[in-house]
Amino acid sequence: MSTITMPERPVTERAIETLKRAGNPFRNYFARNPDDEVCARYHVPELYASERELLLNVVDLYRYDPMTHSEIVPILGNKGAGKTHLLHSIKHGGEGAWQMLVTPGVYQKDSDFLEYLLYQIIDTLLGGGQQRGVRPLEWIGEHVVRRLLVSTLRDMPTEQRLDLFPPPGLARWARRLGLGHTQAQERCQWVIDQLSGASQFGRAAMPVAQALAEAGLTSDIALDMVCKYVEKTEAHNTAGLMRRAIYQGLARSYLLKDESVIATFLTYGFAELEFQVRPTRQDLVLALFKVLMEVFRALKTPVVVAFDQLEDLLLARRSDDAHKIAEAFFAGIVQVMHQIDGLCFLIFAERGLWNRFVPSLDGYIQDRLNNPVHVPRHGTIKALRLEAPPADLVQRVVEARLAPCLNQIADRDQLSEIYPFTPDQIQRIAGTEPTLRDMLQQFRHLFDHIVYGESDSRTLVPRESVKIALDEEFALASSKAQAPTMTVEEPEVTYSVKSVAIIESPETPSVPLASEVEVTDFRTAAPSVLTSTSMLELWAQEERSARRKLEPEGALTGATRELQGGLGAFLQSCLEHGVKVGPWRLQHVVPEYPFTEHPTYGVISIAHWACKDGQPWKVGIGLFLAKGAGKPRDLEVKLAIMDQEPAIIDHLILLRPEDDLTLTGKSKQMWQDTEKKGKHARLEPLDLDGFATLYSFPRWLASLTEAFPAGQPVPNLADLIQDHCEKLLEQVCMPVQG
Repeated sequence: MSTITMPERPVTERAIETLKRAGNPFRNYFARNPDDEVCARYHVPELYASERELLLNVVDLYRYDPMTHSEIVPILGNKGAGKTHLLHSIKHGGEGAWQMLVTPGVYQKDSDFLEYLLYQIIDTLLGGGQQRGVRPLEWIGEHVVRRLLVSTLRDMPTEQRLDLFPPPGLARWARRLGLGHTQAQERCQWVIDQLSGASQFGRAAMPVAQALAEAGLTSDIALDMVCKYVEKTEAHNTAGLMRRAIYQGLARSYLLKDESVIATFLTYGFAELEFQVRPTRQDLVLALFKVLMEVFRALKTPVVVAFDQLEDLLLARRSDDAHKIAEAFFAGIVQVMHQIDGLCFLIFAERGLWNRFVPSLDGYIQDRLNNPVHVPRHGTIKALRLEAPPADLVQRVVEARLAPCLNQIADRDQLSEIYPFTPDQIQRIAGTEPTLRDMLQQFRHLFDHIVYGESDSRTLVPRESVKIALDEEFALASSKAQAPTMTVEEPEVTYSVKSVAIIESPETPSVPLASEVEVTDFRTAAPSVLTSTSMLELWAQEERSARRKLEPEGALTGATRELQGGLGAFLQSCLEHGVKVGPWRLQHVVPEYPFTEHPTYGVISIAHWACKDGQPWKVGIGLFLAKGAGKPRDLEVKLAIMDQEPAIIDHLILLRPEDDLTLTGKSKQMWQDTEKKGKHARLEPLDLDGFATLYSFPRWLASLTEAFPAGQPVPNLADLIQDHCEKLLEQVCMPVQG
């Protein structure tokens, strides 16, 4: 009996089925932020390799000469050019030495810029986010301990070395006979050589923990040595006291894994030092900022502040005065550059936005923004311009996206690296699209058409919208022609519409042919609008990222000001979108209200809650996050807001970690005294998820703005916020009657 064998299906047919199951790999076509994991998943090292090398060489200027003047390097490109992906590769890639990269996710425009930037650095240092696989606190802590241990051991007298490495056996009698000195000296020198890398012949120095373990030194002994050395060598002026506390706090965090000391000092202790003349709030901030920069410079660790997606950072609300916000932002950067050396500013911005704002700024601001930076082997640069990648690199990007799908297919070697596309299609898209994002969108539509057989049913821009877009482009070009000449070393950008399709859409759209899909200019078509489900998924991603950053012991305390900024943004959005909590509705919001001279604790948000036709309650909402010695001081500062005349608030709400709600001692007495005065206040417990919601909210809002087409406003979010944040809303509102 013969066996009938079924002919094997063609590999292309099996490949299409596999691609259908895997989903469209081009759906995630833009990076949400510099920490987006999508960037690493689809990274192509050759893409913008020369630009990345140039920026790393700029950073190295601050590594080799830590006293280099603070400078700005603008990275300019159209929306979707790949600026965020480039920043991700610098922050998380393996090229170059380690640097601390600060990537603010929100601009707190109502704060003093120096104060805002200081707390961004503190948040990055103490947070749980990793850069190149390591937390900044762990990297800085290990290198501080390494440096201090080497200095301690080198300066240590012989007798102390004998105490540290006593000879075995009858140690007391051996020391009396003068024995064991050589052995102690040798062991001490061995530790110095291992920590400094002197005996490694070009290899990296031994990790501190390993060197201590092999030398027989415990973490407690090492910490005691470092603390005594710092006490002996640091000056007793304000800067010396701050350095002493920072070094000892960093050493404790690394050796004993206790981050509370450094977190408490950076948010509380620095403002409580004994000063001969009490400094102002601005002087306190400047003093701490300078000392922190001294610590980083001593380690030859560059501090890079990178502002990404500047258009969304500055223009989160389209109703704001864009020019006023931009002027305050750039003036703040210039002020910091004059006060602090050793900071490298990278500003990733759209060319149109840069060319719109910079020429209208004051002359002294323009001079600093356009100041050239000399980079060895690269010459003098004023700005870095990102252009659309050539076709061969576009093909590499397509291959990186398709590889995970194609690797699931049997007989993989029978298919090209770009299947189901052809080289001609890639050449055509690469040659006609202005940015990488536009190309990825085209590949997304083309993939859907080839694999799923979907027709192009996207909504086309109406005739009036096309006219408005053309008018805006013409007005922008006209205003630029009258603006002062920029000193950025690049040709003036001219704006032109690449193609316009004014289409009378029939009632029943016809299915386009494959060739039509390939050449259609999709920039005249609106991308798919985000659904409520997809917006919630985006929020969940941001919350997971925020939770990872806030999980370490000292991270929550270090993020105090960032969380307060998130709370202010949350309340402002609730006001703008008409969010209701039972019968209560917001009538007015002050996102951040600074008071007193304490930079960390002296800020709250103010929300005016109105119930039906009644008079609104002015509610102050603040974060009460301090621990240990800072706890009563934090509470004292917050309660002082209720004593101001005329009264600024009627009711005070303090958000406190749910695992530390109990008030004792001085804190309890202050609370009871406030109640006796007839003041209204309450504590609200918040878990880590609640704090993550506040931390992630501004970043989620920025991601939404980025996801929607240019010019299309974010839809009303009232229902989304009310459903997702029901408990949090009740906690920041007047009590809801049952």
